[in-house]
Amino acid sequence: MLKYPARFMIGSDTWVNQRWQYYEELMNGYRVWLGDLPPDAARRVAWSNGADLFGVK
Repeated sequence: MLKYPARFMIGSDTWVNQRWQYYEELMNGYRVWLGDLPPDAARRVAWSNGADLFGVK
């Protein structure tokens, strides 16, 4: 991820309603390992790469 941070993004899939009860736990888990990355790489993986893919400014 550090060598090619533009190639990764994270997300979640709540394809059944029961998955919503675990959503906060899932996001907290992402935040833990994103916090171990340099800020620029974490921002890209957590937000910017997905925003770029979908044309979000």
